[in-house]
Amino acid sequence: MNLDAFITRFLGDLQIRNYSARTVQDYGLNLGIFRRFLEQRQQTDVQGLTTAALTEFQRWFYYQPTRHGVARGVGDQNRMLATVRSFFRFLKNEGVLVHDPAAALEYAREPKSLPRNVLTPQEAKRILDAVDTTTLLGYRDRAILEVFYATGIRREELRQLKLQDVNLEEELLRIHGKGGKDRMVPLGRVAARFLETYLKGIRATLLKGRATDRVFVSFRGKPLDTDSVRIIVLKHAKRAGVKKHVTCHVWRHTCATHLLKNNANLRHVQDLLGHESLATTERYLRITITDLKEAHRKFHPRERE
Repeated sequence: MNLDAFITRFLGDLQIRNYSARTVQDYGLNLGIFRRFLEQRQQTDVQGLTTAALTEFQRWFYYQPTRHGVARGVGDQNRMLATVRSFFRFLKNEGVLVHDPAAALEYAREPKSLPRNVLTPQEAKRILDAVDTTTLLGYRDRAILEVFYATGIRREELRQLKLQDVNLEEELLRIHGKGGKDRMVPLGRVAARFLETYLKGIRATLLKGRATDRVFVSFRGKPLDTDSVRIIVLKHAKRAGVKKHVTCHVWRHTCATHLLKNNANLRHVQDLLGHESLATTERYLRITITDLKEAHRKFHPRERE
């Protein structure tokens, strides 16, 4: 069986295991790049590949320029490595390989950067209050922003929300997260109220007779695409006069940071955001420590001397 056939089997296995269409597509694109590397070296026999050959691929991929003409960042490198490791683990589990040559490969070290452009509570409220809820689209946008702020869900998770995922009585959302992992997140009273009004009145008007189970739809009655959600978030931040570059992920960072500043348990925030590693959630603690140091410098009597 040739390399293309193995890749097809692997992607089919991901679909069977309920990975999202976006994930399957990304894995396919990454394996296409991997195949190009092997073809250049005339090494298309996966059974003959060694850890050394895969390490060479890591180096080769790092120097493949992005569409902006720069070297690959840590995120690109690690996403590619995750694809390759999953592919070879699949081949071993299927009995194609006796040993997994990708198992020993190491991920690039992630920089320990703090999330940027976190909104203050005042900025978040200013954006929310600035949305014109007297229009159909304005009310829909307010519901979207309230859900982002209340839950910290990702843009794609919001786009994929379906009617059966919403439990207004319990104020809960079922979120279909990365890697096909579902989680339940609390919606809160305010976001639940806006979402309920949107679902019971606004959404049906926007649908214009179309049928879809997606919660949020466009003025044409179709499910929102990725760019539409991004533009909605950016537009209302600008209209509110907030100078920060506000994205969907900024609302996610803001939700987590505000919870921790108000003494939420770190593991509860981890569960809310759907982080596999607690270390990922701990980044937000560093923001609160930065604020504490600033307050210390400002108010401690010894700092005034």
